[in-house]
Amino acid sequence: MEKWVKLTTVWGEPQALLLKGFLEGEGIQVRLRHHVPPGVYPVTVDGLAEIQILVREEDLLPAQEALKAFTLPPEDDALAD
Repeated sequence: MEKWVKLTTVWGEPQALLLKGFLEGEGIQVRLRHHVPPGVYPVTVDGLAEIQILVREEDLLPAQEALKAFTLPPEDDALAD
């Protein structure tokens, strides 16, 4: 049985999906864990939009290294398009 561990936490579905796609592109399997179904209540209120990025335990170190190279665009830039 595979053990999944938390790599990091992000706020909101768009950031989670960007990071998930990046890590999967690096060959790292990812699961997302959140308290509210995505898209139902897309605002951050007391951790409501908090999404944990989980990876398999054996992928934790490579995922941490990959995460160092990952940067999200500033929110203002993402909305400018």
